[in-house]
Amino acid sequence: MNIHIIGAGITGLSTALALQKTGFSNFTLFERAAELNEVGAGIMMQPNAMKILDWLGIGDAIRSAGQALNFADITDQHLRSFRKNHPSLLSGDRSQQIIAIHRGRLQRVLYEALPTGKVELDMPLVDCTDKHTQVKAIFEKKIALSDLLLGADGIHSVVRKNCFANTSLRYSGQTCWRGIADMELPLPLRHTAKEAWGSRLRFGFAPISDREVYWYAVANEPAGGKDKSGFRKALLDRFASFHPLISDIIQLTPDAKIIRNDIYDLKRLATWHKGRITLIGDAAHATTPNMGQGACQGIEDAYYLSQLLAYESSIEQALSAFEALRRKKVDHIVNTSWQLGQAAHHPIGQQLVKWMMRIAPSKTINRQMQQIFSIQEMDVIS
Repeated sequence: MNIHIIGAGITGLSTALALQKTGFSNFTLFERAAELNEVGAGIMMQPNAMKILDWLGIGDAIRSAGQALNFADITDQHLRSFRKNHPSLLSGDRSQQIIAIHRGRLQRVLYEALPTGKVELDMPLVDCTDKHTQVKAIFEKKIALSDLLLGADGIHSVVRKNCFANTSLRYSGQTCWRGIADMELPLPLRHTAKEAWGSRLRFGFAPISDREVYWYAVANEPAGGKDKSGFRKALLDRFASFHPLISDIIQLTPDAKIIRNDIYDLKRLATWHKGRITLIGDAAHATTPNMGQGACQGIEDAYYLSQLLAYESSIEQALSAFEALRRKKVDHIVNTSWQLGQAAHHPIGQQLVKWMMRIAPSKTINRQMQQIFSIQEMDVIS
């Protein structure tokens, strides 16, 4: 089977590695970028993703390139936890740790685990068409035919735009600044992720190496805004009432390492597949980042799809089975992430979330987290 993957981001590269593990060696990734640079900010690989990355044989390489976190917490603006008794799921168990890592370094580990020649760079997709027995992909530089085309080209997917009807993005009303600060956190915070909530503002941070701190700042803003000169001072002014460490983190971040993006998700699609074309990762189910599960769910897609392709008797049956298997969990994450983000920036909603966090038993929170972190073992290959 000849398989083409559009997009060499985290989902696309993970899918290529999963296909290779399940016995599919005839695949090619097409990436629109001319080179894979260490761009972007940080990302957190949660335990569900790490289980699959271990299955792929690259978990330890990712741990070496990132920073293990034993604890994640939501706090008030002064970094005081909303809970007195914290859930213990992440603590002390290597298999349950979150790995915070620079997105570019994660992409590099995935890329270098592939055989040479599997990724074609500088290949923007123009159009694709299902021809029933083959898929025709039209790039700016050539035309390529495959037995199966996987759209792993992100929230602004060209595959989705060209092949699927009635798709649209949903703006959250919130804008996010992300950055990498050149600093060392105080010792108690070196293996911890924090998200501080203020009035219609949030600021999160976690170490991604001994001397790098990934951070994000979220505020209510109209879509399409652009930063002007002096934007760092504007950020500092927004968060002036927060814990002084947050101002330090912003101050110690070079301008070139601060990225601004509006926060969108993807309205639920009627289907992810059409003939021999299917969407995976953000192309299929882009979510807001409030649960930290966007890339993790793309990695889960890679795990399940590769094994269903090996198990089912036809491509069409595999794609149908894949969507049926994945829909419930993905829908839950997209919807819950949206609701959490909206509540965090609403006075009444934020108070309700705080109250629920304070009264919920740790075992209840642990159970809910484990539902997100769980991976269904497949019989095809272990």
